[in-house]
Amino acid sequence: MRRLFDYRTVPREKRTLILAGMLFGSILSFFLISRFVLTVGVVEGASMAPTLQDGDRYLINRLVYRFHDPRPGDMVEFRMIRADDYSVKRIVALPGDVVQIKQGRVYVNGRMAPEPYLPPGVITDGKAIRSQAFKLPDNMYFVLGDNRAVSMDSRVFGGVHKSRFVGRLGIKLGN
Repeated sequence: MRRLFDYRTVPREKRTLILAGMLFGSILSFFLISRFVLTVGVVEGASMAPTLQDGDRYLINRLVYRFHDPRPGDMVEFRMIRADDYSVKRIVALPGDVVQIKQGRVYVNGRMAPEPYLPPGVITDGKAIRSQAFKLPDNMYFVLGDNRAVSMDSRVFGGVHKSRFVGRLGIKLGN
């Protein structure tokens, strides 16, 4: 009785070609998946503490924003103005929203933004934008770090254009 996948029925030369093809296909699949579907990132700094700590690793879903728009509360990785620098922040406001920071709170369209991910008592300083209300242009998102005291975010550098998003953070892998 012959087995379904009996390697002895395949000549040695063909086995080598099959193994080489499998190895090439595996490497190509890994490259394509890590470049276009999922990749791993590492947190540098404390701007997202306590949610993400310095040195934490996480998966980035690079496909998600091809199928739906970013939403408030999403943690995103994006390219900074310098092409070799990346940052992780949380989306607080969407294109067309009116943002204002007053009395230590973030207001979106006149209502206090719900931020259940923040520890109680967190104060949001307006930094460079002070307490002036402003409307986000098309394709621009207002992002903030969870550790508001140390985060360099949209309060300093303004909104982030959707084209600079790498993807949404998914599973935290730990240190």
